[in-house]
Amino acid sequence: MKTRIKELRQEKKYTQELLALKTDTNQTFLSRIECGLAVPDADLVVRLSAAFHVSSDYLLCLSDQRNPADSGKNKKTEYAPWLQRLNPTQRAHLRNFLESMDGSI
Repeated sequence: MKTRIKELRQEKKYTQELLALKTDTNQTFLSRIECGLAVPDADLVVRLSAAFHVSSDYLLCLSDQRNPADSGKNKKTEYAPWLQRLNPTQRAHLRNFLESMDGSI
């Protein structure tokens, strides 16, 4: 699990400090988790899963699928119909909202 957390954090280009803010924990504890010196409780596992947009099973190394609910779906076609109905202002608001949540769009 410690490897998955570190890999996901680096993949998202999150510092430990930023991840601590996103998950309402502290950087020192995250560092201890990544070093294998501490284990997150269930509540923190859920918050980490949400921050990384992966399943708890993936985070806990119980599955190799990051998000089984998304497997086999083409997200582009799934969301395209309602995205196309948005006007440019609505699209800009949506993009700003998503960027504020994730920072990677």
